[in-house]
Amino acid sequence: MSLTSTSKKQSMIREKTGSKNLSSSIGIRKKISFGYILPISIATLGILTGRIFEWNYKHQIREQIEQAQEQVDLLTKLTTKALKVNIIQKERPKSVNDRKVLEAKISQELSSIYEVNTIFKQLQLIPETGDESIEKKYYIPLQKFIQTYFNPLAAYIQKLENLVQEIKQISLETTIEVDNLSSASPSKITNSEVAIKLEKLSQDSEKLATLFNQRVDQGFRDYQKIEALGIKILIGSLLLSIIIAVMMAIYTSRSIVTPLKDIIKVAQQVTEEANFELQLPVTTEDEIGQLTLSLNELIGKVAKYTEQLQEAKLKAEAANRSKSAFLATMSHELRTPLNAIIGYSEILYEEAEEEGYEDFMLDLDRIKIAGKHLLEMISDILDISKIEAGQVTLYLESIEVEKLVQDVVGTAKNLTEKNRNTLKLLLGENLGTMYADMPKVRQVLINLLGNAAKFTEDGLITLSVERVNKKVKNSQNQNSQSFNNSNNYIVFRVTDTGIGMTEDQLKHIFKPFTQADASTTRRYGGTGLGLAICQRLCERMGARIYVKSKSNEGSTFTVWFPERVMI
Repeated sequence: MSLTSTSKKQSMIREKTGSKNLSSSIGIRKKISFGYILPISIATLGILTGRIFEWNYKHQIREQIEQAQEQVDLLTKLTTKALKVNIIQKERPKSVNDRKVLEAKISQELSSIYEVNTIFKQLQLIPETGDESIEKKYYIPLQKFIQTYFNPLAAYIQKLENLVQEIKQISLETTIEVDNLSSASPSKITNSEVAIKLEKLSQDSEKLATLFNQRVDQGFRDYQKIEALGIKILIGSLLLSIIIAVMMAIYTSRSIVTPLKDIIKVAQQVTEEANFELQLPVTTEDEIGQLTLSLNELIGKVAKYTEQLQEAKLKAEAANRSKSAFLATMSHELRTPLNAIIGYSEILYEEAEEEGYEDFMLDLDRIKIAGKHLLEMISDILDISKIEAGQVTLYLESIEVEKLVQDVVGTAKNLTEKNRNTLKLLLGENLGTMYADMPKVRQVLINLLGNAAKFTEDGLITLSVERVNKKVKNSQNQNSQSFNNSNNYIVFRVTDTGIGMTEDQLKHIFKPFTQADASTTRRYGGTGLGLAICQRLCERMGARIYVKSKSNEGSTFTVWFPERVMI
């Protein structure tokens, strides 16, 4: 699938899904912002609504309580005044014969009746609440009470006023006789229906006062209920905002995490299985959708580049095989004339020595040394070519470790003595035997000793051998694909006191045709294949090779050979 067709396909999918779901076009930031704003708005609206509702109803109830309390006060005052009038009425007969005292009592009674009348007028001025239930329960009885007593009270006042005027017309020296007074005499007024209703008025007003006092108590209970309701609205709005916040958080997290999991899953499948046909559907237009689209495009590009790299790899492997085959062929072709040159130089050297031609002997010796050096280089090239071409065959056999080491030391002794070095051998206990390819083990050890001898002058080279039972960890210097799972190893260590290496130089020493640096190559010569061959042979036999070194202090190469090499 080409990149252009993939982009077009994803665009079509995005257009279809975007028209179906409006939320798919909302970005993640907007979703998160909306998730914050919505619960905060609900909480704020709930608090404001609760407060406004509470304040409004509290204000109404407060007014009703104040109005009811005013009515209670008026009715209580009315009861008190009515009782006072009753008391005055009861005391009035004692003062009938004293005009002055009688006039004072009647005036006092009249004054109290005026106050009662004023209270009735105040009760009439109190506005209605407009609530039918309250009107029916409280104000209708009040209106009946006013209608019952207000007009008789006015008539009673009129009679008392007439009585006062009649008493004032009587001379002060005249003795008052109740029978001499007109129809408005005190006895008639006292025994009239009006007087009887005044006594009942105090009882009715007291009952109404009790009724309106109950209304005050009910108002306080309603006030408390409104406060509780306001708190419930506040708590409910907060709980609702919390629930919505949690729901929005769950929705937002799912809308983010779920597609991300799909993206991660596809990315892992592409990485592990190298399946570049996998494509994610683009279901949204937010950042996740853009990420999905980018991932699909990336997979397409990686597929294209991987195909190109695969072709380049195949070409490189073919070229490498051709190179290795060429080197192997050329090595064989070069070794034949070199062996002839070395052989004839040795023959000529012996004949010159017999004939006494000492002048020719030095040149012939140089020819032989150069030929052997060139032969060693060609042998190294042949070995690395065979290894890279996969033509290394292992011939496993049981090997006595101590005997193998003694043989290697005998062979490498001449190499170490060239630069006036001392070779020291340290053998551990119970070395026993190992099952491996003896020529290749021997080649690894000789290469390491030869490498140590090359870069050490007037120093000490130590070869130590021991048997170890231990798990071996991977090393950063190793690139092998497999390692023997055995726990029993024969460990070889080659330590020298030579020039050593820096950390940067250690990173390259196992690469073919590479030495520590250019100056080392110029000074010490060599192809740079010895350590590379050692590493490749160790990998082939399931062994590990490690190196530790410090500049100007020497190096230590450690090889962990499994006790039993497995093919």
